Amino acid sequence: MIISSRQNTKIKRIASLKEKKYRQELGLFVVEGVKMVSEAIAAGMDIVSVAGVQSALSRIPPCEAEIIETDDKVFEYLTDTKTPQGVLAVIRLPENKKEKPVSSCAVLDGVSDPGNLGTIIRTCAALGIKDVYLCGCADAFSPKTIRSSMSGIYSVSVHSFDRETVRDLVSGCELIVADMGGENMFSIDIEKPYALVIGNEANGVSDYFKRESNRVVSVPMSGNIESLNAAVSFAVIAYVFSGKNIK
Repeated sequence: MIISSRQNTKIKRIASLKEKKYRQELGLFVVEGVKMVSEAIAAGMDIVSVAGVQSALSRIPPCEAEIIETDDKVFEYLTDTKTPQGVLAVIRLPENKKEKPVSSCAVLDGVSDPGNLGTIIRTCAALGIKDVYLCGCADAFSPKTIRSSMSGIYSVSVHSFDRETVRDLVSGCELIVADMGGENMFSIDIEKPYALVIGNEANGVSDYFKRESNRVVSVPMSGNIESLNAAVSFAVIAYVFSGKNIK
């Protein structure tokens, strides 16, 4: 049956997931697009349902989730993108676990832009960094963050806690803060797993993590440029520290 009404209970439930409140209440989030839905299936994500128009649903690999076919207008109502691809998946939110990192990790301290957050998650996935710790950040499972992460969100564990809890969890790592006033990142060697702290776009890393840090590093720049985008800074530093270990 093709659903053609926005008032359908299933449709209203999916549409509510655009808001963080309902994502948290229902324990669900949404990914959109043929590629991301297909990769969610391949990654073994806990998919509750797949919704879309028939032409897009036909391009999705078989899965055990409920299939909800809609008409074009209803799908446009569900989607958060300007140019929807006609299919989305509803996935269970992973448990927010108090776990120590398996190796080097990212600590995001007040990163408020969903695009930056998603890009950092994507970079972590590319580097094989498995754990991302969030302290007062944007929602890792918002539509904008998910889009920016591409399928990186399937490859990392996101842990969201207060600063003190995160500091305790990453205590086995060398705590490295990225800051314009730090030492040249190319002048140091990292001998053990690290926790790289990237701060808020406007205010930088909090005083708490600066006090707790083992060292503060900066990306050297020429000309009149004072700083880099948060996601770019993370990528540059993390690739220098971990890139040689990519297999």
